[in-house]
Amino acid sequence: MSKAVQEEVDKLFEAVKDLHSLEEIKPHCEAFNEFINTKTSYSTKSLGTVLSRVGFYKKFKSIPLEQGKNADSEPKHDAQGNVTGYELKHYALLLCGLDKSHWEERNKSTRVSDRLDNGQELQPEEYLEVTGKLLESQDPHEVAVGLIAATGRRPHEILARAKFASVEGQSYQVMFTGQGKKRGDKPVFPIATLYPASYVIERLNWLRKEPSTKTLLAEVANENPTDVAAQNRAIDSRRNGSLNRVVRSYFGDKGDKTPILNFRHGEEQDNCKALRAAYLALATERDCTGAIGSKMLHAARLAGHFVKDAPTDRDLQNLVTTLGYADYYTTKPVGFPDAPEKEKLLQIRAIAADFEYLKELQAEWELPNQQSVVSRLIEHHKNRVDVAKQLQESQRLVAQLEAQVKQLQETNNQLEQANNQLQQEKAAMEASAPQQPQTVTLNVTELDSWLEAKIIEVVNKVTLGGAIAPTAKVTPAKVTPAKEEIDWQSKSDSEVWASKAPGAAVEKIRRSFQAICLYNDTVATGDSDRLAITNQALRDLSGCNGLLVRDWIEAHKDEVISHNAKFGMENKKDPSNPASYANKGKDTDKILLLVNEEFLSGEGFKVGRN
Repeated sequence: MSKAVQEEVDKLFEAVKDLHSLEEIKPHCEAFNEFINTKTSYSTKSLGTVLSRVGFYKKFKSIPLEQGKNADSEPKHDAQGNVTGYELKHYALLLCGLDKSHWEERNKSTRVSDRLDNGQELQPEEYLEVTGKLLESQDPHEVAVGLIAATGRRPHEILARAKFASVEGQSYQVMFTGQGKKRGDKPVFPIATLYPASYVIERLNWLRKEPSTKTLLAEVANENPTDVAAQNRAIDSRRNGSLNRVVRSYFGDKGDKTPILNFRHGEEQDNCKALRAAYLALATERDCTGAIGSKMLHAARLAGHFVKDAPTDRDLQNLVTTLGYADYYTTKPVGFPDAPEKEKLLQIRAIAADFEYLKELQAEWELPNQQSVVSRLIEHHKNRVDVAKQLQESQRLVAQLEAQVKQLQETNNQLEQANNQLQQEKAAMEASAPQQPQTVTLNVTELDSWLEAKIIEVVNKVTLGGAIAPTAKVTPAKVTPAKEEIDWQSKSDSEVWASKAPGAAVEKIRRSFQAICLYNDTVATGDSDRLAITNQALRDLSGCNGLLVRDWIEAHKDEVISHNAKFGMENKKDPSNPASYANKGKDTDKILLLVNEEFLSGEGFKVGRN
């Protein structure tokens, strides 16, 4: 929504910047106010912040002002309400945004004081353990949250602006450049790190080289090439949702009775600002043992609220801002966790041509080093070996089924031959029967014995001489023809997708699952083009009913969860609902079309989308 407000502010500025009468300016201001009142839902407390963030006040202060033409004087008051002077303001500032009564209402907020009266205790070991897991992850969103938790920096600072440099003799401290909200200033100052500085620098470098991060930074730079503040707002706007989801998943969400990070007063769940507040509390407790005032000064320096070595008394007014983050505390010591041990690296030899190809793959796959290329090649080889094993097993099953079919065909031929022989004997008996009716007296017992012997003779011929003992009495049984079972796994893709039989539907889902797995293992290059196994994905690819897909996933839950977890796409909060939002934001139609063409002979997705 703030992007829409930004566009309206720019539109208003361009419309009135060259106008010099209230009559000309007023209609544009009324249109702007109508947009704010009808198209947005900002409260009095938040509207002023939003307008300031998008540059509303700064823009109109840049216009040369003339009394009675494009501006008018407004009285300034002291705390007691006495007029202390007058200030010339552009008509747009007088007609739009918050008026004097709104500002007074906005400034009556007690949110900070309420939080300070309701402080929340931190458990350092739990907080540091979760932070370590996030830093070690291969998911860029999780690594970003881990860096925020370990350094207390803002999201756009971690994703785009922050530069960390080692400090000689300090293992848990870095020199920080890239502070946001400094209006052109570029301060450089030391900050504490909750994990070793070298490890934090390494993970920040990894995050910046990660493809999705590079794409995000390129896009916001193209949108606002000369406005760094606008780029920062765009970064926060695009990533705050995904980063906050990671925070809630690992530190505490709405409804959690025992979150890792206790919810701040007035909040129902955790967010990145809560991590910033927690960092200040833990880093200050660990590194500063002075008086309360010294700790406040230390926390303010870590937060960047002032960075002077010797602040004046007037500078100390910025401590009020630090108070807004001072509602966490701990009664336990804060330790110095180590970085995870790295696997030992070994050297390998390669000819010049192979080494050049490794470098080409590194550039194509956008990997940080040749080691990563070798690891990916080995992973691809393992996946191909698994596929080959699956193919070999499938071929064995096909050969076994073909042998069974051949045996059944031979048995069927023998039965047909026996049936023909019976037909011939019947015809011979009819031909040799006397033409004139004769009276024949038969012994019933002898007739039964003869029929039994004849049946045994015929069956013995069919079963190649297998002996059948005569029974006391033969009772004909009603035989129901057996329904032929179709082996759908032996059918081609075209035959399976052309059928509407229930067995064919199950086979479509199975083949769609295998196709997505093969695509993720052998073709996909990163999180942005990997596809999680979900009901929607299998439904789109197979063309089958969602209820049938649901039943199939339930029956193969372990396989589905295992594959999604392999690439970090599982639903950690609800494993019974595989990958509930892992495909959000991806071009699933494009991925499904590629999966279909590569692994389903072009049959599944076309049929499923009709």
